[in-house]
Amino acid sequence: MAKKKRGVRIPWVKDARGDDYEPSEIDRQPHPRYVTPLNCGGCGTRVGARHGNADDPDGRTSHFFKIEPHTPDCKYDLDQRGKNLVDGSVGTVVRRAGQWRLLCPPLDHLGSSGKGKGQPGGPARPGRTGGSGPRATSKQAGKAIASARRIVQILQDFDQAPEVAAEFAAVAPNGIRNIEWNDFCRGRADADQLAQALLDGTAEAIPHAVWGPASTADAVGENHDSYVVMYVARNPVRIDGKPVKLKVAVRCHRPDWIGATTRSGQILGYGYWKLFPDDPARALRKGWIELQLWVNEPWQAARWDTDGTTVDLPKPRPPPPPPKPEPGRIAHRAAPAAPPTRTEHPDLAEIILGGYAAGPAQQPTRAVHPKPEPEPEPPAPPSPPAPAPSPEPELPAPPSPPAPSPEPEPEPEHQEASQSGPKDPVEPAAEPSPLTAPPRPAQPPLPPLPPFPPPALGEDGRDSALGRWLRKVRRSRRPS
Repeated sequence: MAKKKRGVRIPWVKDARGDDYEPSEIDRQPHPRYVTPLNCGGCGTRVGARHGNADDPDGRTSHFFKIEPHTPDCKYDLDQRGKNLVDGSVGTVVRRAGQWRLLCPPLDHLGSSGKGKGQPGGPARPGRTGGSGPRATSKQAGKAIASARRIVQILQDFDQAPEVAAEFAAVAPNGIRNIEWNDFCRGRADADQLAQALLDGTAEAIPHAVWGPASTADAVGENHDSYVVMYVARNPVRIDGKPVKLKVAVRCHRPDWIGATTRSGQILGYGYWKLFPDDPARALRKGWIELQLWVNEPWQAARWDTDGTTVDLPKPRPPPPPPKPEPGRIAHRAAPAAPPTRTEHPDLAEIILGGYAAGPAQQPTRAVHPKPEPEPEPPAPPSPPAPAPSPEPELPAPPSPPAPSPEPEPEPEHQEASQSGPKDPVEPAAEPSPLTAPPRPAQPPLPPLPPFPPPALGEDGRDSALGRWLRKVRRSRRPS
């Protein structure tokens, strides 16, 4: 034979003098202090008091019961409030087997080790009807969390009475089994049980709801780009047998999703909770551990009973720029190698060619880099001879120049220059010996010789004899 249900429990009544009493007053000895008649603390209708073993020898709980029906808006009319809950849940609460059951919305599992912090949930899977649209339950996720908040408020009104909590349950997101409400939803008084189960590795791999009074709301992080609403649980957890303070924190990168601008009222978060730090030894050294939830969807959190007061949150700061390398190192790497300076004593072949040759044979102790060649200009009209240079100091007689050889036929592009003056006795530069000079790449036709090459100074700083001889030869070639 099924055990008879004892009916609705009324948590508070008013006596004839208007004083409030809870059910524990019924068993006060030698007799209760209230004065009959008693009225419902919610709507004022007449109620009675019954001892725990008045009609059941095994009964131990005394309670108040209604004598007349409650008014429609009475907060202690559990049947009426359950019906209103189902009607306003948009299918997220159902009545089954004498219980009001919340259909939990699905949620991507980010793990409980703290490595999923701030990561967004994965893409929504297609619904049962096919297609690529959002899941059918996702459209009702916000309604489901609102229904969870309403169940929490009902239990608050009934002072979290265990017999009232037994009237509710939750259905896991996979829809396979039911979860007792007190195992699914935790408050400030029993949030430590979920945290302890996570520490011990015995927590069920399902999303949970945790709620409580908000005492801290602020922007956190080095750049003030994340937000938290938290409170301290009533009971600590135990690590290696030692009590450790437990903080319950709902965190998010969007302050409006968790109501981070107010420290008043209650907050409820739904999802896969985790512990921080996840190393128990570190938490033991710190003296606290945090049961935290990172909200990645706007419907995962609910706030109520706020008083309208707000706090000014600091604005997020831009992340610092990446560190710049040391300027000295950049300059050292970026500075090109300086070209070697031109030597004061060019080779004879370079002097004869007036600086237009490809350059002397490369030597390990000296490198010559000729200046960029100017664009050849059209031949200029004849000009008067230049004034004679100032008398030079007497020097030893220069060595005899090599015998001039017959001048080759001028190239077509140099005909005009060669016809403007007498033939030069200068012989062309001899080809370097293959034993002493490296092979040179083919060069374009040589341009006309400059009128005066730069003088080459000797080691004592004066003009060399060879330089003077070359200058006289060039003057003789000047057109008259």
